[in-house]
Amino acid sequence: MIILDLISRDNHLDKRAFMVLGCVSGLANAMILAVINVAAAYVSNNPERSHTLYFMVEFLLILLVYTLAQRRLLVRATHHVENAIDHLRRDLVGRIRRCELATIEKIGREQIFSVMSKEMQTISQSAPTFVIVAQSSVLVVFTALYVAWLSMPAFFIVAVSISIGAVIHLMRRKLIDKKFNYAFEKENSLLAKLSDLLDGFKEIKLSRARAEELQIGFRQDSKDATQARKTVQTLFANDFVASQTSFYLALGAIVFLVPMVSHVDPEMITQVTMATLFLIGPISAAVGGLPNFAAANTAASNLLKLEKALESGQGETPATSTTTSTSASAPLVPIITEFKQIKLENLYFEHQQALGERAFEVGPINLTIEQGQTIFITGGNGSGKTTFIRLMMGLYPPSRGTMLVDGTVIGVDEIDAYRNLFSAVFSDFHLFKRLYGVSDYSDDEVDEWLEFLEMAHKVHLTDNAFSTVELSGGQRKRLALLSGVLENRPIYVFDEWAADQDPHFREKFYREVLPRLKARKQTVIAITHDDKFFDLADVHMRMEDGQLREISRKITKDS
Repeated sequence: MIILDLISRDNHLDKRAFMVLGCVSGLANAMILAVINVAAAYVSNNPERSHTLYFMVEFLLILLVYTLAQRRLLVRATHHVENAIDHLRRDLVGRIRRCELATIEKIGREQIFSVMSKEMQTISQSAPTFVIVAQSSVLVVFTALYVAWLSMPAFFIVAVSISIGAVIHLMRRKLIDKKFNYAFEKENSLLAKLSDLLDGFKEIKLSRARAEELQIGFRQDSKDATQARKTVQTLFANDFVASQTSFYLALGAIVFLVPMVSHVDPEMITQVTMATLFLIGPISAAVGGLPNFAAANTAASNLLKLEKALESGQGETPATSTTTSTSASAPLVPIITEFKQIKLENLYFEHQQALGERAFEVGPINLTIEQGQTIFITGGNGSGKTTFIRLMMGLYPPSRGTMLVDGTVIGVDEIDAYRNLFSAVFSDFHLFKRLYGVSDYSDDEVDEWLEFLEMAHKVHLTDNAFSTVELSGGQRKRLALLSGVLENRPIYVFDEWAADQDPHFREKFYREVLPRLKARKQTVIAITHDDKFFDLADVHMRMEDGQLREISRKITKDS
């Protein structure tokens, strides 16, 4: 089973201990039945109180053994599964961190969120199910052996009825797995549409047609997911009813047919009937637990698929085996903290396209970036500006070409160290409420920048976190800029940063913020359309159809 292999991968499962506890619990459970049967028969013929007390003490001791073993089994199983989930969560986050941006974009955040939340929760909830199914199976075996000891014809009838139920379930196994996977895909699609609804709520409110089409798509995906789940639950319901029906038929056969084919004691028939009735509980528990077990198995399969997809996109460190934890990764190359010159030579990047579609290629890129320069990048929509920026920062791996920092070639092993030269505010930026990884700053510096960015009346920084990020788009961008300033990186990249600012602050950004950064000998690379400020650029480059060409360059004494 995939789920069992997964939860015992990084957190070794002591199968022997679980088997011993399961056998002790199942045997004790079956012995309770045997003691009750024997005691009932013996006491009815020998009503002495001493015998009753003997059987009662025996019953209580066996019950104590069952209680202790069952409790230990459930606690150990639950703790093991939760520890396994902890390992899996940490491992997945480590894999995501080591992944390349293109891989994450290809997988999609909906699938990652679904696996990290819903599928992990499904696996977590499966722990009691494992114990119940396993322990019920053990109990069925011991009780069946007890029935065999009482009557072989009765045992044969019980074994046939159990086998029929098992065969029916195994025949439907592939269909059940297929429907579970289909439901998972549709639920991912639901998450994507829900993200569209919430992230694009303003646009939704402006178009009734867009809102209706999105809602229709959401309803259809919900309907498909529900139908798949209903099909699975119907199959399990049919299995449950079939198992119960076959069992009652077996019970009837024991009562009515066994006396006809063999000479049996009526008291033995009573004991066999009671033992068979006792089997209904564990068999019902096992069959009833199969849906949860199947769901957990599908969840484990989806988790492994995500792991494989993430593994294919790891680029920071040498790929690690799926059986090792993130702590086993090779040490990272020390980050690059300064530079004099960066050269991009004949750099290309090609977006992967579906079969038959024309691939969009950026390149060749030839650019020299000097410390302290202010570089403006212009170009129309779809010209490749954003792709170029991501390529330049090492977020997209070049398909060919060379990147050099002070004459040193940046290869796969050095790309993470190279990225740490940059601090960026993208057009689709994410503002972290907490300043993760930023600590080398003073309160006076923060206060001064908040005042300069005209945000002191809105926000303050406490315990390395902003008091709020519930602000307008332009104000959030100012906080993103502040986060970058506090990182104090050698290069700042701004992708249409001033687009959301009012005229006053747009002017302030170009006339005051950029010169401040330049005075700190920090390089600024800005994608912009504000032509009235082009005179502030040391170098003006233009992107057209994936090609980067120089428009103007200021002559300096060092040139």
